[in-house]
Amino acid sequence: MKLTLNPSDLSRVYQTVRGDVGQVIPTHRVSFEKLSPEAQAAVRVVGRAIFHSWDEKTFVAVFPPKE
Repeated sequence: MKLTLNPSDLSRVYQTVRGDVGQVIPTHRVSFEKLSPEAQAAVRVVGRAIFHSWDEKTFVAVFPPKE
């Protein structure tokens, strides 16, 4: 199963809203802890996700914390 995330899946602290949802942090700094609770739950179920910026020029793999 593949899980793809975007700026709307970030915690509100890391979002900007000016009509559309944007991201406050660079894509390479996105990590599990910066995702919304719903996105974190999905990443835990799937095991990993790929976070893409809206323009899809940058992306980063996101993994749940090791237990």
